Parts: sequence; structure tokens; C-alpha cells
Amino acid sequence: MHGGSQVCVILIVRLLTLVVCVAGVLAAGPLSAADQAEKPDRFYQDGQKAERAGHMVRAYLLYSQAAALDPANPIYSLKAQAVQARAALESPPRGPEPEKTPETAAAADPSSAFDSLSSQDRAAERHPQPPPELRAAPGSKDFAMRADAKSLWQQVAHAFGLETVFDRDYKSGPPVRFELNQADYRDAIHALEAATDSFVVPISHRLFLVVTDTEQKRRELEPMVAVNIPVPQVLSGQELVEIAQSVRQVFTLEHVAWDASAGAVVIRDRISRVTPAKLVFEELLHGRPQVLIEMELLQIDLTNSLAYGIDVAPTFPLAYLGTFWQSPVSIPSSITKMLTFGGGQSLIGIGIQDAAAMATMTQSTARTLARASVRALDGLPATLHVGQKYPILTSGYFGPSSFSSGGQAYTPPPSFTFEDLGMSMKVTPHVHGNDEVTLDVESEFAVLGSSSVNGIPVISNRKLTSSVRLREGEWGVISGLLNTSEARTLSGTPGLSLIPILGELFRQTTKDTNTTEVLVIIKPTLLTLSRDQFATPTIWTGPDARPRTIL
Repeated sequence: MHGGSQVCVILIVRLLTLVVCVAGVLAAGPLSAADQAEKPDRFYQDGQKAERAGHMVRAYLLYSQAAALDPANPIYSLKAQAVQARAALESPPRGPEPEKTPETAAAADPSSAFDSLSSQDRAAERHPQPPPELRAAPGSKDFAMRADAKSLWQQVAHAFGLETVFDRDYKSGPPVRFELNQADYRDAIHALEAATDSFVVPISHRLFLVVTDTEQKRRELEPMVAVNIPVPQVLSGQELVEIAQSVRQVFTLEHVAWDASAGAVVIRDRISRVTPAKLVFEELLHGRPQVLIEMELLQIDLTNSLAYGIDVAPTFPLAYLGTFWQSPVSIPSSITKMLTFGGGQSLIGIGIQDAAAMATMTQSTARTLARASVRALDGLPATLHVGQKYPILTSGYFGPSSFSSGGQAYTPPPSFTFEDLGMSMKVTPHVHGNDEVTLDVESEFAVLGSSSVNGIPVISNRKLTSSVRLREGEWGVISGLLNTSEARTLSGTPGLSLIPILGELFRQTTKDTNTTEVLVIIKPTLLTLSRDQFATPTIWTGPDARPRTIL
């Protein structure tokens, strides 16, 4: 109900404005009989003057009077219909500009790419109205004629079911030869504009105005439009400023502003500049391709231990078995087998233990796998950290806790910084079409060292900078660490164990092998298409002095 009431109030105000304007025109003096007896062309010319002056109500009355006096001329009635809507919506004349407040007086920074957002931009957002477009008959036509400029325009317009009116200062000029084959109404109008040094301004769906192509006429008669271009959030501020500056310089735009509340760029200028500028701006706003970067940290530990040989006792006990001084013979209980030599009082026994062949092997494998993924934009770095933050003391109090007099010393609180331990990786992708991606990788490994200084641990760092080019979905090794250690141990009977070939019977051999392998592998996956995969439209702009007319 509130919206409907507001619309009714607006319509009532507009109708009252129209009535007041009509009353003012009638009060200025009714049309005399002598005026009515004159040619309707005079009323048409007076209507053109009133339209150029901005008095749409008087222009509508004069055009209607000309159409009533000459019903056979369709231009008069079409012109009256063209200004009828503008007369009904005519606003009161503008008064003097309001005083500038401190907020509006502050001009935009000359180095900035955007102007300040004006009230006119806000009004255009609330009441958007598209410019009129011609609706000509479909199909292509052939033209081969020779006539002056006005005749050529009338014949081409009638061929497509359109009507044309001419500016007051428009000159017919000398006859011109105009030939064109298989052209629709847009191509025909653009070709005739170039041949007659003119430009057209659509007034309604069937009527357009022909004007001599000069900079002054374009400023006076070409429609002014304002457009809003939404900006994606992934675009950085620096990129947006560069795009705005480039588009503004190429098309010499009059007004470019940034609407932070709507997240859009506002462009206001003549329609022949705004339309191609909007297309170029939107093309430059194509989002960067996104890349999913998968990283895996692979660590493999392999340990082998092999022992083989003859297990021979390293010691041989000796026992005296003689009867010197009639001493009793004593044999250790640990000796089960004995080899004796000598005799009588010099009999000596050597203990012999059983020998056993042995062979043992031990093998162990450990595998550690850490997976992580990060999403990055083309050309922008992405950071990945796998590990923990470790507090490092940076300052503290190490003096006495109390003074010699017995007072308590002030102990300031310590301060810490948190260092990243583990692996930190910075990856910047560069997309080459849909097949390959170049990754600029900066990786750093940080671990706590075995030493410390004043109680502060020393951090050991290993840093790697590399660049790798991979196919989309292909794994690549960007860094690796290989550590291998081998040990060989021999144990056996001295002397005998070193005899070639036979020494194997008197020794044991142990081989230990430790291998540690650490690999960092990476794989890129495209999530969105790259910029070269989007079809780039052809944007016709025309030269600076004669921009292409938007029909």
C-alpha cells in the first residue's frame, strides 16, 4: 500500500506540473487566426526551437498544431508523439546550484582513478531509464542512389520503415553517390553517417534526428547515460584502479566513480563513449583462473640388519691336570669337553665349547605422509604452513629478585615471539591455457637446533627456491632429501678370523644399512578456465573525433 500511494502522489504531482505549464503557455497568449492560417512548417520550426530550449510542453503543443493543419505529413505527428512523454515528465527548471558543503567541496584526489559519487549517480541508480532504440524492419537492402544528404537520409529511413527529422542547422550539401549492397539498417545508417559527415540521435522506436557531426553538436544533442558495473570481490584494489585508469584514458570518460556500498563502478558520459567503455571494462574484469595446489610430504625410513657366521667362544679356559706336589686335580664345572696335552706333572687341559652357525636378518620400513592443499589465483602467491608455532623468548629479566636492603625488585614481564616450525611454503601459480601451470615455489624447513644461546633455542632453517612447470593434474617433485648410512662389523677369534676363506669359520659378520628419503611433491589442478579460453567480442568504437553511434 505504501508503494502504491507513493506512485499515485508522483503521478498527481506530474499532472499538476503539466497543467500549470499548459496554463502558462495559454496565458502567454492564444494563437491568433493569422498564425493559424500560416503554413504548418512555421509551427514545426517553433516547436523545434522550444524543444532545444527545453520547453517540452510548448513544443508538444506546436507539433500537435502542425499535425492538425497538415495531417498528411507523418513527421509532425511522430514528432508530437516523441515529445509527449517528455512533456508529461518535465521537471521544474533548475535553480542555482546549492552551496558546497565541506564534504562536497573536498575534490577527489587527482591521482585517484575515481571521482566522488554524486547525487546524480544516486538518482540514476534509483530510476534507471534506458535510452530509446530504433526498431527498424528486418532484412537487408541494396542501395544505389545519387542525391543530397537530406534526400539520402529520407530514402534510407523509409526503406526500413523509419522516419527522420533534421537539425535546424543541418545542410543538404551537394549530391552524393551512395551505393551499398546487402546491408541491414545499422550498417546502412553507419555508412550514410560517414558519407554525409552526420550522426543520428534516436528519438523513439521509429524516429531519429540527423545532426551535423561536430563536437559541439555531440555535446548538445547526444544522450548522456550512466551505467553500473559490478566488480567481483576477488579483484584487488590495485587492479581495479589500474583498469579504471586505463578505460578512462582510452575513452576520455567524463565521470568515473566508485560505489563502495554496491560494489560497483559508475560511469557517466555520452552514450557513444559509455557503451564501448562498459564492454571493455567487463572484459578486463574477467576473474583470474583459480588453481588448487595439492602438496604431499613423503618420508620413507628403511633399515636393514644382517648377521651371519660361526658363533665361536672368544675365550678358552685352561686347567692344570698334573700331580705336582700331589695336588688334587680340579676341573671347572663349566667345561664339558677338554683337550689335553703334555703328561705327568705337566698335563694341561684346554676347555672346548660347542660352535654354532648363525644367520639373522632384520628389516623395517616406516612411511610418513602429510597432505595439504591450498587454493590460489593466477599470479597471486598463496602461503601454506605445516607444523606449529613455537614461542621464543625475546626479552626478559635475569637480575636478582630482591635488593640487598631487602626490597623487592621489579620484574618486568617477558616478551615472546612465535616462530613457525615445520614446513612453510609460498606458491605462486602462472596458468598457461588449460594444459600447463608454472609454479614458483619458496619452501622453508625450520626445526629446533640442539644448542641454545642464553636459554634461547637456536632454530635451524633450510630454504629452497625453485620453479617447476607441470601439466594440469600432473605430480612433480620439487625437493628431496636422501640420507644413507652403512656399517659393517666383524667379530671372531683374533688371527684365525682373518684367514682367507677359512676365516669365515672363526668370525661373525654384521651389516647395518639405514636409508631415509624425504620428498616434497606438488600437483596443480585448474578450478576455473583461464582468460584465453573466453571468447573476446569485437567492440566497434570508431575514431575519437567520430565515435560509433549506438542504435
